[in-house]
Amino acid sequence: MGLGGVLATGNSKLFEGPLGVVQIFYKGYNLGKTTADSNLTPDQDIKDIVFQQDGTKPADNVRTGIEFILAATFGEIKTGLLVEMMKGITSENTDPNSDSGTIGRSIYQSMRNTEAGALKIAAVDGNGIAYESDENIMCWYEAIPIIEGDLMNWGADSQRNFPVSFKLKFHIFKAGESSSKFGAFGYWGDPIEEDVPAVDWPDVQAPTIVSSAVASTTVITSVFNKDVVFQGGSFGSGTAMADVDGVMKLAASASISGKTLTLNFSGGTFSSGNIVKLSISDKCIQDTETVPNECEGVYNYLTNNPL
Repeated sequence: MGLGGVLATGNSKLFEGPLGVVQIFYKGYNLGKTTADSNLTPDQDIKDIVFQQDGTKPADNVRTGIEFILAATFGEIKTGLLVEMMKGITSENTDPNSDSGTIGRSIYQSMRNTEAGALKIAAVDGNGIAYESDENIMCWYEAIPIIEGDLMNWGADSQRNFPVSFKLKFHIFKAGESSSKFGAFGYWGDPIEEDVPAVDWPDVQAPTIVSSAVASTTVITSVFNKDVVFQGGSFGSGTAMADVDGVMKLAASASISGKTLTLNFSGGTFSSGNIVKLSISDKCIQDTETVPNECEGVYNYLTNNPL
């Protein structure tokens, strides 16, 4: 008679080896590096079932409630992290060269309805880079961040840290999302194989320029990493300019087709040998997401000049 079956092993880096480091992502954002262990713990309510005829020890145990808690301590503290982790803290600042925020409050509201968002835990490789393959990423449908300790700390001999616990809630599936499960906290691997809906992961990345070139003596074409449109629906005067050998030239008009921005300048602006650097205001371009992400601006982007 055999001693037992062989456990399924799998190949997820989340469980491989005696040591493990992960990267945490929330609502589409990379939350940065952590300064201590990240721990995932089941928080269970267990009821003892005791019958006097069986003595004082439980004859059975019944699980009456469960959620999971992910505890992490972040070391890369920034305004955006505070805003995402603490409801009531806001920041209207869009200038990467400055900083501002408001410390307000949010009370007597459902945290699940107003704060919960998708969370991902990704294993990282030997260089500290998060794996992107499904089997190495654990996805959770509804996570509520709770600040467990200091919001901010200052000290000559202490590293800044920001401890947060995420309460991970059970998510009920909508009709047709799964043929075998009515809900789940989360999953890892291929959601199709597991017969669960994929976590709704928002795109919160701002569009960035990937190439720019002088197309003629009056035109610069620039390509972004995603489809873009003009903020407000039209090109704003003074929102794009070119430094041509140290002389500033404003774009007179512009158009967009997919990822490509075409900027039109006055006659004879560019010629062979010009060193051209492009600048675009953060008030000019945004992507086409349902909740648009605005371009953070372009400053002195060296533009190819093949004339």
